[in-house]
Amino acid sequence: MSEQSSLQIKLRRTGGVGANTNWHWEVQDASGSVLKTGSAVGPEHKAFATARIAKEKLEAAGK
Repeated sequence: MSEQSSLQIKLRRTGGVGANTNWHWEVQDASGSVLKTGSAVGPEHKAFATARIAKEKLEAAGK
């Protein structure tokens, strides 16, 4: 059984269309403090995957 994480991902589109869509993502803790930010270009699922990897690294570091 997996444990629930208190970290969450916020993803928003900042411009572009199609394959050139720009995304800004943030990994936040339970209180809403931003722990890590980044950006990605391309489809939404690829931007989310990038943010998910950053979230998993923060969880592994014990943050």
